[in-house]
Amino acid sequence: DFHVGDAHIYKVDAQTHQMKVFSNGKLLRTIPITTGKPGFTTRSGVKVIIEKFASKRMNSETVGITGSEAYDLDNVQWAMRLTYSGEFIHAAPWSVGSQGYANVSHGCTGMSTANAQWLYDLSRRGDVVETTGTDRPMTLDNGYGDWNESYAAYAKASALS
Repeated sequence: DFHVGDAHIYKVDAQTHQMKVFSNGKLLRTIPITTGKPGFTTRSGVKVIIEKFASKRMNSETVGITGSEAYDLDNVQWAMRLTYSGEFIHAAPWSVGSQGYANVSHGCTGMSTANAQWLYDLSRRGDVVETTGTDRPMTLDNGYGDWNESYAAYAKASALS
């Protein structure tokens, strides 16, 4: 036996700096966010929550960011991985003043701690995050990126075709 959970879709708009949280088609909340700043643009496309961490150490060296842009944050709360290259949705209390107004992150989608905890508690692995508003596309191999392929192209690659 298994249970299919509610349909959660989170629509991140990097232009308006807002994330709309839907459950079974109903808008539950609009959250002010920040996404990737120039040089660290968040990928647009369909992503899926791969894993969840109540607390996560984030060290920029693990994704190749060094020098003046380097960071090493020991206790990033309510972090949910979207890509293998290091995009997460997480609490970003250090950027609350920019949330809803500007993109200041290194590619993650940041929000207040209260909103991040609410979203974390709602979310399950496999929930969908649709990001729009950037010129950097999601790739097929950076997380569960297959959702960005057309059905026709996906079916063409099938062993059954």
